[in-house]
Amino acid sequence: MPVSEHPELEERLKELERRFSDSAKEIRELRDLLPRAARKEIAEIKDEWHGIHYKWWIYTLAGALAAFCLSYTLYTKLGWVADQRALPVGNDWLLRRLPLVNTLPILSWGWFALHIYACGAAIAYHPRRIPFLVFMLTIYMVVRTAFVFLSPIGAPADMVDMRLHDAIFSRILGTWTFTNEFVFSGHTAIPFLFFLFFKTPGLKRLMFAGSLVMAVGVLLSRNHYTVDVIAAFFVGYSVYALARNAFKSLIEPLFRTATT
Repeated sequence: MPVSEHPELEERLKELERRFSDSAKEIRELRDLLPRAARKEIAEIKDEWHGIHYKWWIYTLAGALAAFCLSYTLYTKLGWVADQRALPVGNDWLLRRLPLVNTLPILSWGWFALHIYACGAAIAYHPRRIPFLVFMLTIYMVVRTAFVFLSPIGAPADMVDMRLHDAIFSRILGTWTFTNEFVFSGHTAIPFLFFLFFKTPGLKRLMFAGSLVMAVGVLLSRNHYTVDVIAAFFVGYSVYALARNAFKSLIEPLFRTATT
């Protein structure tokens, strides 16, 4: 029986043809849009790198990296000393009421992935502020080393030990990071520092969300006390403010003097 004798069926076929035609048009538009978006992204990155005073930038970054390496060396030496102490277990009201959960994959693979992404975003979109970022992390390292060395409290009870259950930290604990380093939480503080560093809303939201996820993760796995997590936000902001003021008063004037 001819389709023309069924007007409803014919109308539905025409409607399907229109939909397929619209879908094909949208696909072509998306294909055209993707290269434009990629070119726009590359142009934005080039623009960020354009106009950098490279001589000052390289010297400043080299100095900041040298200071960071020295601060990390200090951390490894004092961290090793801190690990040799037999410290008492703290009594944490919140940890006693939280379930014990193995969140080590988040605290290791998730933590590294978050920070690799943050570093990549900083290099691509904020190259002029990279010396400040390294300078800020140097001050953070010095401050946290003091906290770790002076902390009188040992590991929380029932801690899910990264030395035994994590593929990453089991290889670096005792050499590059340590067990008795609780006050304050580095897992929470470093993403929070990136949150303060970035200016774009998307990156700020991602870093703040990452900081909160890490805070919950270290509590559920008993890798930190509650006070460690709370202190991470307050000390993190203090480190950012101190680094910002010191960078503006001590390092930026050198640039102005060199270019006058």
